[in-house]
Amino acid sequence: MVASALVAGASMALFPLFPELQARHGISTASLGVIAAAGFLATLVAEVALAPLADRGRARHLLVGGAVALALSLGLIAVADDVWTLTLSRIVGGLGYGSWLPAASALVVRAAPARAGEQLGRLYAGELLGLAIGPLLAAVGFGVIDLVPTMAIGAAALLVAGVWAGRTTVPGIDHVPTTRPPRIAVDLLRSPAVRAAVLLTVAFWLPIGAYDAIWPRFIADLGASTALVGVSYTLFALPFVVVAPLAGRLSDRIGGARAAVRGFSVLLPVVLAFGFVGQLWVVLGLGVVESTGQAIASTGAAAAMAQAVSSERAGAGQGLARAAGTLAAALAALVAAPIYDSLGREVLFPATVAVVVVVVAAALLTGRRRPARSDAGVAGPPIGVVGPSWNSAPTPTTTVPPDPAPITMPPPGATGPPTSPVSSTGEPASSEG
Repeated sequence: MVASALVAGASMALFPLFPELQARHGISTASLGVIAAAGFLATLVAEVALAPLADRGRARHLLVGGAVALALSLGLIAVADDVWTLTLSRIVGGLGYGSWLPAASALVVRAAPARAGEQLGRLYAGELLGLAIGPLLAAVGFGVIDLVPTMAIGAAALLVAGVWAGRTTVPGIDHVPTTRPPRIAVDLLRSPAVRAAVLLTVAFWLPIGAYDAIWPRFIADLGASTALVGVSYTLFALPFVVVAPLAGRLSDRIGGARAAVRGFSVLLPVVLAFGFVGQLWVVLGLGVVESTGQAIASTGAAAAMAQAVSSERAGAGQGLARAAGTLAAALAALVAAPIYDSLGREVLFPATVAVVVVVVAAALLTGRRRPARSDAGVAGPPIGVVGPSWNSAPTPTTTVPPDPAPITMPPPGATGPPTSPVSSTGEPASSEG
């Protein structure tokens, strides 16, 4: 969690420095979009092409490489004096970020399969904490000790994280699969449960993409100062950090899909209200409530993917879901700003809610389908592994333990369905994983 917070913070360090770097090196505002987009694209590529290596005995390499790549990206920021060097720094950093998080997600799933939701919640809490605090530390460091020392300190901290990753004995870090999985994770999409988990992840990322594009402009139009814009991000992060681990426990108890739906039931009314509430402090207060819904929805979606695939494919599954979410966020950001500029918040936020409702409904309908017998790397139906989450019976190939209470998670490499991580008394069951 600590190392992931550091990695996430480094991935965002460049953004608060844009105005000063523009002034120093004469970089146009239009070029900022190219620099930012390059990092997101590189992250997407890593999540699709590199994340599956975490399931092929290369998780340690992804963690070390990710930390070193982000350290190099900070070094490039320190010496950059043109658009192309800054763009290269974002590409290198994006590849590092997209390598680290799926590998770390795979480790926490394999280390404690019965508590995958809780562990993923903690990991996500660390990630968001880094995303919120990293830009602040970069801006403060820049103002106090200037650019080069700030980036040097950040790079040194990342290299320490890389050394830790190279020496750690975390369970599952050197996991070698019993069968060699595909290089790209798209084969997992044959499973309805995986498709449903991907759709839930997309639904979570859609409003995030819209906010990235217009949130500062939105609350500035309501009267927020530049400082208050920065504070609003911290206000959003704090509830998320507290709630995400609790949301993970909920996902372990009732199933990731059910938990995600509960999160959306909290999140969507708040997003709708943003379109019509005109008081700044009320909007900021609603943002705290929205953060709670986001924590439950995002952790539930990640847990749904962990429950939809076997632990052998945990890295590929998490990378696939994150890649789909990243792409959805990019597309949402692309259209959100023009809609807000031309039609206003009264159209943007209700339209965002409508799209998310459609995607969540599609996930629910998709998840009710039984998986095909040939689905590879799929843990079994349905994605809400606790109870009849999708009201569908197991397939004939499902292996049922002889003693129904307590039911334990299958060991790594098993292809049977994920089963309840709680016992008949509600206490956590043991895990062979």
